Amino acid sequence: MYLNILKKDLKRKKAMNVILLTFIILATMFVSSSVNNIVSVTSALDNYLDMADAPDYFAATMNKASSENIEKALSTAEAIDSLSKEKIIYMSQSNIKGDNITMPVGTHILQSNRDMSINYFLDDNTILHGVEKGFVYIIESSMEKAGLKKGDIITIEIEGISKDFTVAGSIKDAVLGSGQLSMTRYIINEEDFEEYISVEKLDKYYGGELIYIKTSDIDKLLGEIADAEESFVFIMDKAMIKFTYIFDMIVTGILLVVSLILIAIAFVVLRFTITFTLSEEFREIGVMKAIGIGNFKIRGLYLVKYSGLSVIGAVIGLALSFPFGEMLMSVSSKSVILGNENAFFVNIICSLLVVAVILLFCFGCTGKVKKMTPIDAIRNGQTGERFRKKSIMSLGKSKLGATAFLAANDIVSSPKRFTIITITFILCLSLLLMLSATVSTLKSDSLIGTFGLAHCDVVINGGETIMEFMVDGGREKMTEYLDDMEQKLAENEIPAKCIQELWFYLTVTHGENSCKINTYQGTGTTMDMYEYTAGTAPQSCNEIAITRIAAESLNANIGDTITIKTIDGEKDYIITAFFQSMNTQGSTIRLYTDEYINYAQSAGGIGTQIIFTDSPDEEKTALRIEKIKELYPEFTEVLTCSEWVQKNVGVSDTLDSVKQLVAILTVVLTALITVLMERSFIAKEQGEIALLKAIGTRNGRIYDYHALRFLFVGTIAVIIGEIFAMPLTHLCIDPIFRMMGMELAVDYVIDPVEMYLIFPVIILATTTVSAFLTSLYTRKIKSSDT
Repeated sequence: MYLNILKKDLKRKKAMNVILLTFIILATMFVSSSVNNIVSVTSALDNYLDMADAPDYFAATMNKASSENIEKALSTAEAIDSLSKEKIIYMSQSNIKGDNITMPVGTHILQSNRDMSINYFLDDNTILHGVEKGFVYIIESSMEKAGLKKGDIITIEIEGISKDFTVAGSIKDAVLGSGQLSMTRYIINEEDFEEYISVEKLDKYYGGELIYIKTSDIDKLLGEIADAEESFVFIMDKAMIKFTYIFDMIVTGILLVVSLILIAIAFVVLRFTITFTLSEEFREIGVMKAIGIGNFKIRGLYLVKYSGLSVIGAVIGLALSFPFGEMLMSVSSKSVILGNENAFFVNIICSLLVVAVILLFCFGCTGKVKKMTPIDAIRNGQTGERFRKKSIMSLGKSKLGATAFLAANDIVSSPKRFTIITITFILCLSLLLMLSATVSTLKSDSLIGTFGLAHCDVVINGGETIMEFMVDGGREKMTEYLDDMEQKLAENEIPAKCIQELWFYLTVTHGENSCKINTYQGTGTTMDMYEYTAGTAPQSCNEIAITRIAAESLNANIGDTITIKTIDGEKDYIITAFFQSMNTQGSTIRLYTDEYINYAQSAGGIGTQIIFTDSPDEEKTALRIEKIKELYPEFTEVLTCSEWVQKNVGVSDTLDSVKQLVAILTVVLTALITVLMERSFIAKEQGEIALLKAIGTRNGRIYDYHALRFLFVGTIAVIIGEIFAMPLTHLCIDPIFRMMGMELAVDYVIDPVEMYLIFPVIILATTTVSAFLTSLYTRKIKSSDT
């Protein structure tokens, strides 16, 4: 008997059962893929570095600056578990030539396949084992920036040695592959490499080594090789290697937020659907009670029914969760290998979780069975008693038309039902608005101050200019260079102030605390050009500003005195201010502009910054940029301030792709939820619709009435979503920026057209059109169906 009851129930209520099954499939798909993505995202970087066999400590040397201290320290250090080296040749972008390519600005490194100390991954994520003669593998991000593709020919020319290479493909480089390092690795065959390195002058002036150290005691290692560190031109521990990927992890962080919101949507909608469908079973439950079936058996029947539906839905959702999850992750950063070895196991666990949650919802909802009586089957679930007004609205007092009044009155009369829909739409819209604000901010110039730099109009990169200043007397050369540039620009009717930043990797001490910190100094700047979070700007040569992260590592505060060691000796400085910087893990110091420091120890610099003194508009700025390109053809990049920020962040385009994917997903999700909800309402309200037709209401009015309900709900969701958009953005996105070194809340840039027009219209249009098209089903209902 019970089996027959279940069979008849499934056949008789096909529409509601199909709707419920669809939501179960969606819930399983969202939860399984999202949890799997969360596991992948949160462990991605650690897994990637483990797969690559990344070192605990990494250092770079140059033959021309090498010392005996390095070999001595490395050979005697007891904390070293394993050590390997890669012989390299340093290059610049001017050493690499090809048709219609522009190699990115930064350090370029040439090495052979013989000395590979870590695992480099190919396009298919397999490990690179060798390189054929005449071929070259290049870091993936650099290939994209240069416009290179597999099969292209490039020429590498160093000190008169020139060879052509065919691009064999791209590689993922765990140690130097982050866009933040501006370093490009080229791996060629060992025989090709020998033709370069065998030239004595080339090896002496351009040669060097990359040192990879594995250790179980990093603190002991640092103490043992302290004397050698000053001879290294570049060092990173594993924490710093991870930090170089921080901008790439913005994307994975956003995917984490997307996944969490999809999970929330899945369970909110699922709970509504189960509660809604069970509330319509009063007639069947009343009849079963009338023929003597007990409460426990009635609840058991529904549990069996929902168990069957949930298992079928979970299996289908499980199958769909894999391609859906891959689609979400396909827009993630290409610099990091994202994956989860236990994906199938995780998805199965999540599917079982969805089944368990469905049964819990069902068990909770069927608790009302005890209160139902056989009379409910006769009265359609109504007792005929009501001790309050059904609605606060009155048709006589309302200025709305009859159709609009019916729609608004339904929402007011059934707040629980429409609140669930409103929450779902708010979640969908909030996700879009958060992404919009984040992408707009990353594409604006507002973040340049958070890099610890002065605001400007143009940044020039390329050429050999920076290297020319990294010598004794480099400060004087830089000042002359900036003066000449200002004069040349003025002669071409471009009034401008030119400034230049160099940075130094120096040992800083406070009490018993000591560490190496990136120290910046600007030429042509004044200290009030920079942003500070606390204290006052340095006003004399013995004062400095420091980031709070760097100060905490030294256990120092404003007013304390720290000691900075340079090649000319040690000097004490007073901390007068804190500032924030997303450079070098947020650990940075800024020297007073006029303070003397030997530029021979400089580790690098920012491109020349140009500030137009007459505040031109965007059109005039664009014309001036073209003119600057004509005046300085040797520079490879002439960027606006916002373009420079985009280039340094490196993930704004990827996030834009995420935003577009989420926009498409939101449209599909909103349409699907609206269709399924409206179809549920039609099934529940069949009697009311038939009554409307019986009193002469035309089909068109009924379509409008049903569509208006969702339009009103969508409007409420848009208003609430816009109000909470920025607070939610600060809540979800600010922690990601804080990981990069930001101290204050992010000042988000809003695209008003996108935020207040495009995305709200998308939600409202999708909701209204979907509801209207679904409401056309009401034409099948006759006036006799009351």
